[in-house]
Amino acid sequence: MCAVLQSSFHSFRPDFARVISRKFERGQFLVIGADPQKLERQFAEMGREAVVVGSASDLPTRLREGDSAHFEIAVWFYPLEHSDDDRLAEELSRRADDIVLMPAAGADASKRRPQLVECFRRFGLLPDYKWDPNELDAAAIRLRRQPNETPDTHIAALEEKLLKLKEYRRELKSLKEQRQMLRKSPERRIGQVLLAPYRLPEKLVKAIRKKLHPRPAKFTRSAAPTAYQEWFERHRASASDLERMRHEAGAFAFQPLISVITPVFDTPVQRLEEALESVLAQAYESWELLLIDDGSSATDLLEALPALAARDQRIILGKVGKHAGISAASNQALTLARGEWVVVLDHDDVLEPDALFQIAKLLQTHRDAEMIYSDEDKLAEDGYEAPLFKPDWSPDFFLSYNYVGHLTAMRREIVQKVGGFRSEFDSAQDYDLFLRVIEQTKRIHHIPRVLYHWRRSADSSAISVRQKPGQLEASRLAIEDHLKRRGEPAHVTVDWRTHAFCVRRELLDARKISIVIPSHHDSESLERCIESLTTRTNYPNYEIVVVGGDSQSPDAHAYFSRVSHRLLRVSGASNVSTLKNFTVKQTVSPWVLFFDGDVEIIESDWLTIMAEHIQRPEVGAVGARLLNPNDTIEHAGIVLGIAGIAQPAFRDFPGEHPGANRQLQITRNCSAVSGACMLTRREVFQAVGGSFCKTLPPRTAP
Repeated sequence: MCAVLQSSFHSFRPDFARVISRKFERGQFLVIGADPQKLERQFAEMGREAVVVGSASDLPTRLREGDSAHFEIAVWFYPLEHSDDDRLAEELSRRADDIVLMPAAGADASKRRPQLVECFRRFGLLPDYKWDPNELDAAAIRLRRQPNETPDTHIAALEEKLLKLKEYRRELKSLKEQRQMLRKSPERRIGQVLLAPYRLPEKLVKAIRKKLHPRPAKFTRSAAPTAYQEWFERHRASASDLERMRHEAGAFAFQPLISVITPVFDTPVQRLEEALESVLAQAYESWELLLIDDGSSATDLLEALPALAARDQRIILGKVGKHAGISAASNQALTLARGEWVVVLDHDDVLEPDALFQIAKLLQTHRDAEMIYSDEDKLAEDGYEAPLFKPDWSPDFFLSYNYVGHLTAMRREIVQKVGGFRSEFDSAQDYDLFLRVIEQTKRIHHIPRVLYHWRRSADSSAISVRQKPGQLEASRLAIEDHLKRRGEPAHVTVDWRTHAFCVRRELLDARKISIVIPSHHDSESLERCIESLTTRTNYPNYEIVVVGGDSQSPDAHAYFSRVSHRLLRVSGASNVSTLKNFTVKQTVSPWVLFFDGDVEIIESDWLTIMAEHIQRPEVGAVGARLLNPNDTIEHAGIVLGIAGIAQPAFRDFPGEHPGANRQLQITRNCSAVSGACMLTRREVFQAVGGSFCKTLPPRTAP
């Protein structure tokens, strides 16, 4: 039997040269990572010049053999590894002004492509998101020397395609309705009359069935209810619940007036009527609705507004004059509002009938509250979808993503104190306002009920934030402005894959960190752990302290004799907590990182990022997301109250999974973090009494 070696070259399509020659009609090609013999033959058959190099390491040799020093187009089938990315990016940027990156077999484009785009950006080559890669490879990307174009443009184009698909769906629905009308047309009825004698037995059977088995009431949605829709119908307030709430609200000791602010601009009348009806249906009746026309030009809306306002004396109609934007209209409403509390209802969204009741009910026991928010979902043609079940107040999560959103009630006094809405942040004006409000109060409460339905429409970010292209940038600027007011130098960037924000604070002082590793793992794992720490950590000021007990294997003793890091031994140590407490007493660094000996580092700036947070006085401990060897989640925060005491969140989820509401892709607050990788300040560790170990009762099966 002979051994067969698998080719190391990328397996390209048999017509690759023809396809890419059609996309680039002129110029000489440089291709890296493909079989030179096969691909050069393809290009020769097309009459195109091409230099094909099997791997990046062969590039200098081939070019020294007399090939052209500059190429119009370079194609790189990039591999899984990325050790030479910077060097090759620099080389290719000198050799070509037009580069196509394509993943080779086994390369994960979702990870490698962003890395490579960043590498080439440093050499002046930027993505061309208007170029269509699908005929070659959906994961391919073109880089060119061009004016800077943000990834938002590319995503906006994808969203346009999605909108077209939605338009096709509406057209299909219209065609079905036309078909139904034709079925009911007089011409068809004539045919049915002629055939009626032959259908009498069938009609008789149907009539008997209808009598014996009457149909249930017709469901209004055009599609079967989803699991969420069924869940929501079970958990929303029923008619009897609402009647009870009306009686309960009448007996409230505290009945604040709630001002509902609704800026209106060329709103479809039917949508505005639905929003208004949802306010009129409220179980809590101490409210006022302020409809503020922001210079609308739609005749039907202008004619309808006075009639809508006349439906209830609690509805107040105002106007801005000429169109000035949503912030100006909202501020106009604030000047007219009389309520102690204000909420914003977008002109085409819908409140649940118990929305204002739930706010007033919370205020009976939390009279000092200053900001209250609820859960929400989206309102589509087929019903309710995409619920957003929110955590209780999580300030770091909120800086990563405006999860508060709708429905949010704020004390009018504090809204006026911070200056109301700011027009320069239109499209993210609510986020900017919330950020200024939370600087003034910590009395923030969450109502864990879906009380707001955010309508999906063609120009609403309820479909996607891409429907309002400036929203991400306005939000980013609002976050930076917030951090500046707090005296926290930071840089905020947008993660275009998740639409979330990454806040990198300036590390004011890289204070010394003692990395404490209890040696209760085998020496091989510990050796890999320490090697990864020393080779993949770019934090400038740290020490590694390994601490062990009496029971050390001969291999461990042999390894300890070779390492140059600080080693401590504790006689009679019965558990890891004893080792940790002893080690902290033997060190003097202001910050301490507890680190398990079977953990290895992936990203080089891991410790710097953790230090950026532990320097904040309000933060007591910082943890990191930990992955298993099979790339599943081992730790992403700990939640108290699950499985008896506590449970890791998202354990065994795929490593690339976004988690509920992006929680695996952003920085957020949690109840606790794993001691396998936990950074804290020495004074915090001492204030809580150090680490302790207590035997817990065995967990019973649920």
